[in-house]
Amino acid sequence: MQNWITILNILTTKIMRFAYILLLAIACNVVVAQDRNGRSSDDWEKLKAARIAFLSNRLQLTSETAQKFWPIFNEYEKEKDALSKKYNEQKRNLVGANGWKNMTDENADKMLEVYLEQKQAELDLEKKYLTRFNEVLDKNQIWMVIRIDSDFRRSLMKRISDDKDRPNRDNGGNRHFPQQNH
Repeated sequence: MQNWITILNILTTKIMRFAYILLLAIACNVVVAQDRNGRSSDDWEKLKAARIAFLSNRLQLTSETAQKFWPIFNEYEKEKDALSKKYNEQKRNLVGANGWKNMTDENADKMLEVYLEQKQAELDLEKKYLTRFNEVLDKNQIWMVIRIDSDFRRSLMKRISDDKDRPNRDNGGNRHFPQQNH
């Protein structure tokens, strides 16, 4: 009986990993396959779902812990996005129509100030939320949140970059596999 339970546990783990990888691949394809008009809200929702699955799978949250963790994490993400928008807008205004290469020395100096201000604001935000995460997660899980979220973003960016670097082959619309020469 113990062997069957062990086998069942192993199969469940493998199925969960496969489901997670499948969901991540689908989300990445949605982002990569976007049209030039940008992402739809549906695409963002799929990406968020993949990210949640990615974090949940790696953190192995109980349902009780997940109910406490996700609202805090979502608040963190919302505040982080607001910071990013705020500082990106300031940077766009400093760059102006002339672009990065033609920025004045005065604006470049202001840009450096904005950059440092943004980094400090991001650090302050992380400190605030690491304290809040500590209320519901253990130290290893908190560290995993930082590493896993970073890994997810990096893997997504790599996937997008890899797809942009591939030549668009005329092989039945599938640019992921090389065309066979017969």
